[in-house]
Amino acid sequence: MRNGPEMDALREQLTVQMDNLIASGREEGMQLSVYHQGHQIIDITRGVRDDAGTPMSPDDLVLVWSTSKGITAAAIHLLAERNLIAYDDPIARYWPQFARNGKEGITIRHIMSHTAGIPHLPEDISIETMSNWQEMMELFVEMTPITTPGKVHAYHGLTYGWPLGEIIRRVDGRSFARFVQEEICAPLGIKNMFFGVPAERTAQKTRLSHDLDTALPATSATADPVAMANHPSIQAACIPAANMMSNARSIARFYASLIGDGVNGVRLLPPRRVTNATVVQRWGMDQTLERDMGFGLGYILGHSVPTQSTRINAFGHDGWGGAAGFADPDYGLAVGFTKTRMTLNPKNPSTSLELMQTVRAGLQIPE
Repeated sequence: MRNGPEMDALREQLTVQMDNLIASGREEGMQLSVYHQGHQIIDITRGVRDDAGTPMSPDDLVLVWSTSKGITAAAIHLLAERNLIAYDDPIARYWPQFARNGKEGITIRHIMSHTAGIPHLPEDISIETMSNWQEMMELFVEMTPITTPGKVHAYHGLTYGWPLGEIIRRVDGRSFARFVQEEICAPLGIKNMFFGVPAERTAQKTRLSHDLDTALPATSATADPVAMANHPSIQAACIPAANMMSNARSIARFYASLIGDGVNGVRLLPPRRVTNATVVQRWGMDQTLERDMGFGLGYILGHSVPTQSTRINAFGHDGWGGAAGFADPDYGLAVGFTKTRMTLNPKNPSTSLELMQTVRAGLQIPE
């Protein structure tokens, strides 16, 4: 159902829904892209991109926080598919210095399933350090696990990405950001997805805001996610777990390439690899997030994030403040959603969930 009166009605319903959210003050700028059975069926952009009230464009780039992790996971799965790494290999096999301070047993699987025991960065870390790849590698070498690797499920919000990116650099020879451009974006025709926005694309960067009534504390570099996300150094750096700037079209296209026949004949990873990547690695109370979570190898599974589905086969990754990207292979559905106003107030509902309820109802796809 790509065209016709029913599809037109669904697009109009979503447009009105998004406009109402903006008019209410709950949202400012949003992009929604939906693929079904390998074809884009919904592509809606509403609202503004900055404080000046500039209309948001479908090509504008939004920092999507941990939605980044799904793309980072795919980069590792590409190496595994080429038999260049194995998930149960110790990270120190590729990065010997990483073994220091009790980290010799941490495997790639541990990092991807958030059980490595290094879930936190130092509280006094600076924006400048996070923006410097070499300094971050030195910091990881000196880290000491706070729990036994493989034993405790604790979400690695920022620490998930740098070790995986360094493995790619050491195994492949290219930087993580370049690998993503050449091995993920280029085959899929994606031109608006970056880990480190190039200078010539800075005009397309949006600014984030938040929905809290009070200012966020400046107690550390990561305490205020809006200030961090809008910092030019962060936007120019490569932080594989959390600083991807993208549009919704690119995220949806990426997830569409992981299911069914892919997009335009391109399937980024074969079905057996995606099946392996979405097998439950750990399900239970997460010690960082303090809620029940299920993870595969780099992907959040099923009802851990209601926006994705209540079924375990859906997989993807949401982002701090409300961005989302996921695939529902049972129904050939792939979604990308970005927003410029971070939902930080726990009393406010999930915009992505509300929009996806509309999408699923319109397509007659169960939650």
